[in-house]
Amino acid sequence: MFGLRKVNGNTHSFETTFQNWKEKGEDVALLMPEFSAKWLPIAEESGSWSGWVLLRELFPLISAELAGMALMPETERLIGEWLSLSSIPLNLKYPELKYNRLCVGKVFDGVLSPAQPLIRIWTGELNIWLDKVTVCQYENAPTLDKKSLYWPIHFVIGFSKTCYRTIVDIEVGDVLLISNNFAYAVIYNTKICDLIYPEELKMVDHFEYEEDFETDDFDIKKSEIEINDENDYQQINSFEDLPVKIEFVLGKKIMNLYEIDDLCAKRIISLLPEAEKNIEIRVNGALTGYGELVEVDDKLGVEIHSWLSGNNNVK
Repeated sequence: MFGLRKVNGNTHSFETTFQNWKEKGEDVALLMPEFSAKWLPIAEESGSWSGWVLLRELFPLISAELAGMALMPETERLIGEWLSLSSIPLNLKYPELKYNRLCVGKVFDGVLSPAQPLIRIWTGELNIWLDKVTVCQYENAPTLDKKSLYWPIHFVIGFSKTCYRTIVDIEVGDVLLISNNFAYAVIYNTKICDLIYPEELKMVDHFEYEEDFETDDFDIKKSEIEINDENDYQQINSFEDLPVKIEFVLGKKIMNLYEIDDLCAKRIISLLPEAEKNIEIRVNGALTGYGELVEVDDKLGVEIHSWLSGNNNVK
């Protein structure tokens, strides 16, 4: 077992935020408030940050006439209500302290005893003593070069839906019909955009979209349970009836972000020479074989020349 260093997420964000503010020259310090006073706990409503403010520093923000007044219980209650009900009671210029609404607790009279030093930061109006900051901002963080990050793109030219019972009988030499002629690009089994169907693959006067995987003429039997749209709820009586999606991949490329953006805008597949002779067959996203694209009675299909572990059929 590795002796891994443990990192607390909240502590890391807290310390990083303090260092960022310090490097920017903000009026900030990390210290313990070792003096007695009346403190009001405040927090961002979702809990992204929390801390304390001195009641006496809130008075001038409400009214200049209140600045020299003594703190009475009723006054303390009104200050808390003002913070809770005002839309933007405090002008906090720091992105880390962004808020839509403040949550206010009960006044504490005495010396705060936090488990760790607090971040004391001057906001321009008052000091906030923070015990929690979970959002870090990195204004000078390096920008990721869109040309340096790459993804594998698979160009699917169609798919067929069937069930597990069907695929266990597939053998080398079988022809799988492509029953849904849709072209789209895929990254890690996630479709990123539709593509314009290659003109070379459109069957003259017979280019249509079928609902099911009808393959009775080619050694693959249609499931007894009709395979409908993936979003339909159906009764599964056995594991053999589990739905299966077979995708046919015309080719693949490694592309950076700029190239992917261009692909999604133009939606055009750039065909490689003899790509039709090396079609990838993917079952539920997993590569299971290769085949050659063929035309069968004005329909597209793929003749399997490699299945699962090699040229010989494996069941």
